[in-house]
Amino acid sequence: MLMDLVENDVLHVHPVFPDQTKRLRELLNKYDRMDLADATLVALSEQYPQAKLITIDEKDFTIYRRRDGHPVPCIMPKQQPA
Repeated sequence: MLMDLVENDVLHVHPVFPDQTKRLRELLNKYDRMDLADATLVALSEQYPQAKLITIDEKDFTIYRRRDGHPVPCIMPKQQPA
């Protein structure tokens, strides 16, 4: 389970709030389709620029940009047809 990874120090949870509330608001105002979860991931990618986001949300994460104008580095596994 996810929490087992956190408890065993395999996965690290990085706090975003309250330091990033202004940036989250900027992102949410910039992108109509963005939700708080996506804004949080973009803000985290700005804090950890070498990290890559694993997502299947190609539709949104090909549009979102970091503060410097660069896209969020993503690994986007191909989805299997239903």
